[in-house]
Amino acid sequence: MKLGTEEYLEEVKKRTNEDAEYRRFAKGENESYTLILKAEPERGVNEDIVVGYRLSDGEMVEIWEGRRETDFTLSAKYGVWVDILSGKLNAVKALSLRKLKVKGNFLKLLKSSSSTERWVEILTSIPTEFAGEYSEYDSS
Repeated sequence: MKLGTEEYLEEVKKRTNEDAEYRRFAKGENESYTLILKAEPERGVNEDIVVGYRLSDGEMVEIWEGRRETDFTLSAKYGVWVDILSGKLNAVKALSLRKLKVKGNFLKLLKSSSSTERWVEILTSIPTEFAGEYSEYDSS
């Protein structure tokens, strides 16, 4: 599945909500998120990808493509997201190194690091096709 497509987002929602460990870590989380994967035309990624989701008590209740007003906005170059999704870069470390930029309550986001780390594990289990030069990291 191509990263950021509707099909991919539906699979993210399904796997997230089916994962008991994630749900345990995320219990009580009621935030919304926008994720911005910034274009890198020099590497074959010609457009930004913008997606979002909303949690209600740790359950992913809504997903969408495009920008909305949300509690948190996380943005990084497409390649940083690939590094996170391919397991080369820890998401929490990416935040602390400022490779992953945050708009929103940073400390509140860090408090949910256990659910974030589990969520990334779920995402890495999804067969993913990456754009441009990053296709060498495709998983199946």
